Amino acid sequence: MTPSLLFIPDITGFTKFVNDTEVAHGQHIVAELPELIIDSDQLGMTVSEVEGDAVLFIRRPPCSFEALLEQARVTFEAFRTHLKSYETQRICECGACRTAHQLSLKRVAHTGPIEMVRVHRFEKPYGSDLILAHRLLKNDVPESEYVLMTGAIAEEGSGEDALLPDRAHVVDGETEYEDFGTVAYRYVALETLLASIPDPPPPPVFEKIDDPLVTEVVIASVKEVAEG
Repeated sequence: MTPSLLFIPDITGFTKFVNDTEVAHGQHIVAELPELIIDSDQLGMTVSEVEGDAVLFIRRPPCSFEALLEQARVTFEAFRTHLKSYETQRICECGACRTAHQLSLKRVAHTGPIEMVRVHRFEKPYGSDLILAHRLLKNDVPESEYVLMTGAIAEEGSGEDALLPDRAHVVDGETEYEDFGTVAYRYVALETLLASIPDPPPPPVFEKIDDPLVTEVVIASVKEVAEG
């Protein structure tokens, strides 16, 4: 099996957002965010799957701790800058546009041997490390914005606080998993980067007219559609 990096950015609060917000407006946000995560890739990773609230990237061979940390920072900045535009420049007051900025992004980076198997015309990753990488999304990290690392990258990151954002540190943690036992990891909280997120570009300025046409549309949420 080939040593590989499994990198999974996962949107926290995604399920509640989809269930509680309007179908017509929520769906474009649901599509935009995974696309934005994919477009922020600087490591030349392969997108294996888009899993609704998460993207599974694979890279062979794994990258360095410093490169991974920079990738996490770039993804964080792109994600947060995009959501900031919904918070500060929205013209729509639907639940989706009003609450999108409350979403957050965690990232799991796990290194281990992975094989690829062909299913019909698709190639899919295979191996116990793939299962563990997904299990690691459920952990005991007391933060909402972070990058969690295991394996060789985590070991390389020991004592590398000089590379981190201001006031951030490499923190040791562990979580008990069925079939895997106690798994040790290291993580870096990224919330200290929030203050450095730039304002989005100003919206275009349109000519005002004296008698504008105003339209109001009531959009049902996913929950309301299901109940209705």
